[in-house]
Amino acid sequence: MTSLSCCPARWPQAITPLPLRGGEVVVDVRATKVNDFDTRAGVAAARFSGSDLANVTGFFEVRVADMRTGIGLRDRHLRGAMNADSFPVVRFDLIGVDAQGATGDSIPIALQGRLTLHGVTRVIRVPATVVRRPASIEVIVSRYPLDMREYGITPPTRFLGAIRVHPDVHVNARLLFGN
Repeated sequence: MTSLSCCPARWPQAITPLPLRGGEVVVDVRATKVNDFDTRAGVAAARFSGSDLANVTGFFEVRVADMRTGIGLRDRHLRGAMNADSFPVVRFDLIGVDAQGATGDSIPIALQGRLTLHGVTRVIRVPATVVRRPASIEVIVSRYPLDMREYGITPPTRFLGAIRVHPDVHVNARLLFGN
């Protein structure tokens, strides 16, 4: 792991925890016989702390009930497949950051953490970028592949299997911290 001391002088040593100003998680889904679609949810809670990127920790959460595809029936099928009543929250706990060198106000990083989805927790490594501005920090998670079967989720099918959701999805996220 690399600390901020390796990076341009305009990146201060200390990371000051800032409140969550907003965020969204987007999951790109492929399906047969119907158009591919995405599901979106606002970030319900997030927090981070640490003195620099090398030792920052934190988490973010998304409520399954907040996930929307734009079609009410499909939203209900999604919540059913994810057992939203039993597993209402998707959570990522950050346990480490690997910084890869700054470019201007941005640092490409890899987030290391535990993703808990549908009651299953797995350690993952996610590509991302941190953008530092005078009064805010933005974390942009790049397109991350996820196989829902690894988390005990059976991809939904409808109409005797004619319409199937592929088990492999791609997750993108954006979190904005600031005053």
